[in-house]
Amino acid sequence: MNRYCPPMEEQQLEDWVDILDTTNYAPHKDPDNLYQSYRFVDLDINSVTIRNFRKKLCKSLIEQVEIFVPPSGSFDNKDLRRYLELVSSYETSTKDLILGLSLADQIRLTFSDMKTSTICDRYPEINLSEKRRYRCVAEYLIRQGELTKLRDKNGKLIKKIGNMQKAVVLYRPLPKLLETLKKSGLSDLIKIDKDKKTDKNIKAGETK
Repeated sequence: MNRYCPPMEEQQLEDWVDILDTTNYAPHKDPDNLYQSYRFVDLDINSVTIRNFRKKLCKSLIEQVEIFVPPSGSFDNKDLRRYLELVSSYETSTKDLILGLSLADQIRLTFSDMKTSTICDRYPEINLSEKRRYRCVAEYLIRQGELTKLRDKNGKLIKKIGNMQKAVVLYRPLPKLLETLKKSGLSDLIKIDKDKKTDKNIKAGETK
């Protein structure tokens, strides 16, 4: 029996398939200057298949990719490996403390004020190619439960007109984003104001 995928999960699957088609991934040229996430340290991505991924991947990665492989998804081995390469690149930082933050951590810090916004509004200077990359990482953070796309009560995406006069989605940061930054030792860079941090009457994820 095929497992049923709720509409929101189907939308996320479509987002990732689109991202795989439009993102040009290139490995970092200086592997000796990288900090690799524990999830990928001992993983040979080229050996992972849609049949053995449950044996090869750690638990959190299994939960992250299982929606994309049959019977619930349509990834083949090539798609799965490319997906893992992309996720790995988001979790890789150089050893330079300032310039070496992974793009995922940069976006986490940008949204750490816990305010709903768009990629265009947060990064108005980046070009179209870079916006695709930032959107790709934002989709990864959605899968991680750190961001969500703003939707109306019927589940339809709420959009606004961006800098290029095109409709763009709004991203809302979730409490897990702050938890990840704290676990990464980046608490001092969190943008949420100090008064809000100590206000017990304000729930995590809300803004004043």
